[in-house]
Amino acid sequence: MSTPGWYPDPSGAPGRFRYWDGRGWSQQTSDQPGAPASAGRSERRRVLPMIIGAVALAVVLGLIIFFVIRQVGTGSRPFTDEPVPTSTVSGWDDSSPTAEPTPSPSPEPTPDPSGSASTKPLTSCPTGDPGARAGYPADGRVHGGGLSFPKVGGWRDDLQASGFSWAYDVSSQGMFVNPGWVALLAVGEIRAADGFTGTKQAAQSVMQCVASSQWYSSFVAADDVKSERATIDGHDAWWIRTDIRVRDREVVGDTVDVIVVDTGRPGSYGLFVGAVAIDHQDLLTILADTGKNLTVD
Repeated sequence: MSTPGWYPDPSGAPGRFRYWDGRGWSQQTSDQPGAPASAGRSERRRVLPMIIGAVALAVVLGLIIFFVIRQVGTGSRPFTDEPVPTSTVSGWDDSSPTAEPTPSPSPEPTPDPSGSASTKPLTSCPTGDPGARAGYPADGRVHGGGLSFPKVGGWRDDLQASGFSWAYDVSSQGMFVNPGWVALLAVGEIRAADGFTGTKQAAQSVMQCVASSQWYSSFVAADDVKSERATIDGHDAWWIRTDIRVRDREVVGDTVDVIVVDTGRPGSYGLFVGAVAIDHQDLLTILADTGKNLTVD
């Protein structure tokens, strides 16, 4: 059968004809053997758009039914019946405060002993230069920032003094309470140009910088013990004591003293920071005695 034309369907389907093009049989069949060979393809092209339209209509109807059922099913019920928890913050918050709409005017703060009216602690710690040291005598005392205290026997000089990144002229003594924890006593200088604007405000800011530092990376809580006006060697000062608690360490945390002294130097304050392990009574005695024995150089 080399002549092209319509022939009875070789598959034996009654009344159906298949086209022979001289090389092979067509895919389509016809009950009209006189129609051109493309008739089956034309028929298929007409049927295909109808199938596509039917599928599209089914998809649209399905979406409509889904959203109607979803809306009816949910009604006005909330997403959950559980109460919404309130937000809590653990640790020191160094983020910038969020402005509140139309705040009501507040009374002017009472100046602290240094004469400054600012009582708001810093929201971020400045960058100082703790290694910028002045010249001091070798007299058995630890000097820095215009303050000094008697050296403690058996303690190492300048242990972790570089950690006071927001201070200047820092000198310290320290000892290892255990291989991973250090007790520390340090003096140095802080400056008004960096945002330390009064003894009380500066002491609060320094305590915040200490508690949020890498020293207390596993910070849990800070419990204030005292915050009060003090006199150091005849000079106005502010003394804060706080228990800073940590987790996953061999100690529960440190008792930290921060004392800021108005030494009379323009634009700066003398600073003392002491930190010893909580509940170590011998170290707490050293901490208290060191603060009481501070002198202004």
